[in-house]
Amino acid sequence: MERNAGLDIVRSTAILLVLFCHGLGFFFMKYHDFNPLNYVTGYLAVELFFVLSGFLIGGILLRDIVDNGTLLGLKNFYFRRWFRTLPLYYFAVLTTYLFVNHHVDVTNLIFLQNFKEQDLSFLPISWSLSIEEWFYLLVPLPLFFTGKFRHKSAAFFILTSLILIIPLLLRIYHVSVSQPVWDFGIRKQIPLRLDSLMFGVILAGIKTYHTNVYQKFLAGKVSLLLALGGLAYFSGYLVYTGIQNQTMDHSWFNRTFLFTFVSLFIAMLIAYLEVHLPRMDDFPKLRAFFRFISSQSYGYYLFHWNIFVWFSRENTTSRIGHSLYLLAFSLILMISFTYLMHRYYEVPIMKIRDRITTKRKVKWIDAERAGQ
Repeated sequence: MERNAGLDIVRSTAILLVLFCHGLGFFFMKYHDFNPLNYVTGYLAVELFFVLSGFLIGGILLRDIVDNGTLLGLKNFYFRRWFRTLPLYYFAVLTTYLFVNHHVDVTNLIFLQNFKEQDLSFLPISWSLSIEEWFYLLVPLPLFFTGKFRHKSAAFFILTSLILIIPLLLRIYHVSVSQPVWDFGIRKQIPLRLDSLMFGVILAGIKTYHTNVYQKFLAGKVSLLLALGGLAYFSGYLVYTGIQNQTMDHSWFNRTFLFTFVSLFIAMLIAYLEVHLPRMDDFPKLRAFFRFISSQSYGYYLFHWNIFVWFSRENTTSRIGHSLYLLAFSLILMISFTYLMHRYYEVPIMKIRDRITTKRKVKWIDAERAGQ
């Protein structure tokens, strides 16, 4: 399947924001006591990843699980998804243990590190992957049963709407009862954040079952302006001023509905870019750039933190030029290492995965034909 340039732009933007956030934090925060921009870019980057992942996975779920409604599709989904995410993650865990942090807990192996700050400190960036992995585990099975209904689309939207609403209700209850902090207490907790990915899944459902609505309204220019304005306000102004004024941990709205609105506007932005920038034929070099960054983004996400940690230890002077040098060297090493890992580790694993799932599908089709 040909890559969509608009979606590559979203993914590339997200990982570049992550690198900007952590690069600023590791190498330049010593020159400024506090910089809310650092936190805003990191926050927006993860939200982009969540909704985009939900949209891409939603398309797969609709095609292979809801519409077909077979156990083979469900098994293949889990097999293919975990073959895609787990090998590189466990390699990152191994290298973290060997070179950076020897205090690893079993929770880091089963994606439960979000519930304890000490466990999450082993590889702090893994909190968002933990949320995604539990989303992959919990959501496909209920969606599988929607494929058994006569009106699949209605069952799909009812179920996904429920899954979207439940985390919001849990956030409201948790804030009312426990008064948690915004970051670790809300933003990084698995049960409270699954709705961000579900916005992407619902977007994929609208694209599949209501194409005209998707193309004319969600992907229209008015939606684009609304999305950009909403993101500028909710993730920019509110988060920036909230962090700067230290009110994020006390704001009821920012700990509950902020995530809902930001996810909604990101979904609208994704729809516009996916429809209007599918190829970028007039800008082949720019398209190639975004394609390359997008294809490598998972490796950048997993490896940049430890590389930044390692080289920031050498940042013992107060010269900005020295910090720029260390950051540039870290990025060059990260890009080179990720490229080699992608080519000689990820791609071979993906080929093995594809061969196995293809053989499974052929055997299932043969069995179906034999039973007719």
